[in-house]
Amino acid sequence: MNITFRKFYSLITAFSFIFTLLLGVSYLYTDRLDILLFTLLSFFVNLILFCFTDIKYYIIHLFFYITIFIFLVSRPTIDYLRSYSFNTYQKDAYVFAFVIVMISLLGLFIGGIISKALLKIKNKKRLDVDSNDKLKSSIWLKNIRIVSLTVYILTYPFYALRLIERLIFKLNTSYYIYYASFKSNLPYFTYILSVFTVYSMCVYLASKPNKRNATIVLVSNLFANAIYLFIGTRNPFILSLIFSFIYYFIRGQEDIKNKWIGVKEKILIFTSLPIIIVGMGLLNYVRDNVEVSNFKIFDIFIDFIYKQGTSFGVLAKGFLYNSNIAVRSFTNFTFGPIVEYFTHGNFGKLLFDTKPFTATTNSIELAIKSNSYAHNLSYIAMKGDYLQGHGLGSSFIMENFTDYGYLGVFLFSVALGFLFIRMLNVSYRNKILPFVCTLIILNNLFFMPRSSFSESFSILLTFQFWFIIILIFVVAKLISKENSYTIFKIKEI
Repeated sequence: MNITFRKFYSLITAFSFIFTLLLGVSYLYTDRLDILLFTLLSFFVNLILFCFTDIKYYIIHLFFYITIFIFLVSRPTIDYLRSYSFNTYQKDAYVFAFVIVMISLLGLFIGGIISKALLKIKNKKRLDVDSNDKLKSSIWLKNIRIVSLTVYILTYPFYALRLIERLIFKLNTSYYIYYASFKSNLPYFTYILSVFTVYSMCVYLASKPNKRNATIVLVSNLFANAIYLFIGTRNPFILSLIFSFIYYFIRGQEDIKNKWIGVKEKILIFTSLPIIIVGMGLLNYVRDNVEVSNFKIFDIFIDFIYKQGTSFGVLAKGFLYNSNIAVRSFTNFTFGPIVEYFTHGNFGKLLFDTKPFTATTNSIELAIKSNSYAHNLSYIAMKGDYLQGHGLGSSFIMENFTDYGYLGVFLFSVALGFLFIRMLNVSYRNKILPFVCTLIILNNLFFMPRSSFSESFSILLTFQFWFIIILIFVVAKLISKENSYTIFKIKEI
């Protein structure tokens, strides 16, 4: 942005915030639900506009805002635009849902501003240190690329094999029966090796290989996750696409000489995006064996967005059924995946002699004993349908609210907004381990609006993750310069 346009853009952004504030005041005087919705939508526009004032550091915020809108706000918005009414839930549920989302958005916004401000101060103080410490040992980085890529290639077949097993099971039954009853019959070591695939991929990408080699790895990851589409699940494939785009974006911001998102990439994005959206929209009908009665691209697009917005029901029903959640001596939904790993996972079994849950899919046991908000709420709200494989899912906002109230939603969102900036900052610096952790988190981060708060971070606390990280780093260190010299002379990996 040139200076004149930057000032004009900043002025437009500032006025948009003022407009949102006026809408909010108007709601306080009128108590009209439609004005509250427009206030929320206007706030989304404000935040998206603000992201482009420094997109280098707000790209994660941007995608997170978009996913919050799609998963949590799109459905009531489309409902209102169709009928100009709110008749799915009672008014209190709508008010709660809209307000709690705004509180979370405000927290994300403030957290980002605080993190960015502190980052400027820190960078000024450590400018000389950064310039001297910018370059890592090129030999060590090349060794890491070799080792991590080797692990990726060796474990990739097991990752694909476990997905193919799921596909074969799904082809012999319906999607919902698959979701409710699938259990892998493959040896446990195949699971361990399959998770190493993602971890080693992140290590390799964090070593910042050249564009061609990074693209090959990213495409292979997309290809494997495309198997989920044939099963009937969109999310892993979509998350892989977003992950690939953000990785390209990060590398493009620090590599000015070599454009990572050039003309070809932009053409590919703009031409494939409508096709992907339509394809994802049609997947609903294929999965449920329903005939498409109206094949209009715009209608399919709206239908796709609308069906992604089912997580609004988590907010509304979470509000309505909150008092029905089983009371136990200890329950924490916000850190549920972490709690379950240490109390009912293999790690807990090894160290504390705890017993795992007997069920791994929808069951009464998980519904009343686990720290999974998705299982608890779905069972309360859906009963028999839940046991047949259906579910509402979760949302980090409702987990935070159930555990810590409105203040918890705000503070955890501030922490997330703060973290997003720091994740990008370490990605632009030559610090491989923090970049690895960033990429691991990015794998599932944008599913958080309809998933658990700590699901993206819980991987960083697992034994498998640190085992493969330490193994790759140690082996890379042990490779002697003499033994690896000829490899590096041949070609950079």
